[in-house]
Amino acid sequence: ARTGKAEQAMKGHVFRVSSVSFSADGMRLASGSFDNSIRVWDAITGLLLRAIDDAHGRHVRRVQFSPTDSRRLASVGDDKTLTQWDIESGEMRWRVEGHWFAVFSPDGHTIATAGGADAEDVLLVDAETGALRLRLVRHQHVVILASFSIDGSMLASGSLDGACKVWDSS
Repeated sequence: ARTGKAEQAMKGHVFRVSSVSFSADGMRLASGSFDNSIRVWDAITGLLLRAIDDAHGRHVRRVQFSPTDSRRLASVGDDKTLTQWDIESGEMRWRVEGHWFAVFSPDGHTIATAGGADAEDVLLVDAETGALRLRLVRHQHVVILASFSIDGSMLASGSLDGACKVWDSS
């Protein structure tokens, strides 16, 4: 961003874009939209590489590439599902119900999420399978976001209860 000039303008969604994420190699850009679609673009040329329509049955709220595998993309939608996609094929790898955010650990092995009946807890799921690894209990209200430390040993979560908590995630 030496000049501040826009390098590309990727157009392909019909409603507002809600989330963007670069792949680990910087070659791809994923976008999620309120039009219920995910688009994957060549970040250099701006060409559309993959379109995943009807990704969540409702708005796509968040997309995030795995930090270690540029083929894996996680998404969360208003249908409260966490889904992992193989963007090479466009196929769904797995889907789990009751989630409204997702963030990969730095090593790409774990996804932190929350939602559903236990919305006050942070859930750590296996990024390969979607299986629950660990439940971090509990905020006093709904957890709405999380962030891993750079080395992945800690996880911070924020909640509608006004609290931030730091957890051992190693």
